[in-house]
Amino acid sequence: MMMTRDENPGTVLAALALLVAFAPAWVSAQARADPHRSRLPAAVLTALDANCPGAEIDKIDVEDEAGVKLYDIELKAGGEIEVAEDGTVLEVATIVPLTDVPEAAAAMIRQAAGTKDVREVERSEVRARIEKTDGKGRLVPVTPAQHVYEAELAKGGEIEVTADGKVIKGPKLEVKESPDEK
Repeated sequence: MMMTRDENPGTVLAALALLVAFAPAWVSAQARADPHRSRLPAAVLTALDANCPGAEIDKIDVEDEAGVKLYDIELKAGGEIEVAEDGTVLEVATIVPLTDVPEAAAAMIRQAAGTKDVREVERSEVRARIEKTDGKGRLVPVTPAQHVYEAELAKGGEIEVTADGKVIKGPKLEVKESPDEK
């Protein structure tokens, strides 16, 4: 950099200091670039960054439910987030240990697992739902947010329960075909 006689050396040094200070952040942002992110509308990307800062995307499924476009985003570190095209977060799910599940829900999960282990428990915070009227869907906030626990069972299948232990789904047992049935 060439300095003219009229430039203040302090200004030049301040500019260089800013460049040095912010260059690592820019390089870091470039290194985190995720090709999946370009598939997301700005509102969905904003919701993702606000709720799962720094998360890397593993997979995106785009669905239409009664006219509402939904982005189901699975994260590399585990868990997922479901966001409507307008940025409304329907659900944020994270993987949790069974010890972090409310006792009523944990008891139902242990009962469904029987003598086998629980492979994984996902805690979902439900913040909005799609309400269907005459075949058209509209987003309705869930206030306060509700928590749902879905457990993958080692014996096969899964169970989904509310925080107070009410079974929503399951346990669905996976039936494996015997060699004779193929």
